[in-house]
Amino acid sequence: MQLLPSLLILVPLCGGQEWEAPEYCRGSPCPQFTVVNKTTDFEERLYVATAWITTKIPNPTAYDLIAASARLKSVAGHFDAWPVLVNVTNGKEYALSWFVPPNMNIPEITDPSVQLEIRPEVNVYVRVFRGTPSIDQGKQNANELCKSLRKAGKTFSTERYAGAAYESYFALTHHNEVWIEKTQ
Repeated sequence: MQLLPSLLILVPLCGGQEWEAPEYCRGSPCPQFTVVNKTTDFEERLYVATAWITTKIPNPTAYDLIAASARLKSVAGHFDAWPVLVNVTNGKEYALSWFVPPNMNIPEITDPSVQLEIRPEVNVYVRVFRGTPSIDQGKQNANELCKSLRKAGKTFSTERYAGAAYESYFALTHHNEVWIEKTQ
């Protein structure tokens, strides 16, 4: 019977552990992922299914980014979750997405320009970069990531990438990423 108390102590220690968000999430909710592979140029991550609210950006200008952010804020209010994504499709279509933390209740979306997206589990290649985020920085780092992926013989989407920002534009330091989806 002495074995039972030992087992009762070990079960909580060895059981499923909650995911611990990376430091750059700064204690705010961010999408859960597992690092599948890491190289000096990029890492491959497996993200769980996630929810996002998204709106199109007519032009990649500061004015249109602020307007898109205001549309998302009118739906969700202000909540502290990261990252914010700028999705780029075919180099000319832009959309802004805010991560919706699990168990967060989003009110009914009445603005037809804002959609709730449920993204399935996905593998993405990620390149990290510093500095104030911008459309140009995202494009430059997406190009660098593509070069690294080709060199490594990886298969990936050439039609879409996302720039991920984890802090306010006005923060003193920035952790930014560019994400490109892995293909089979």
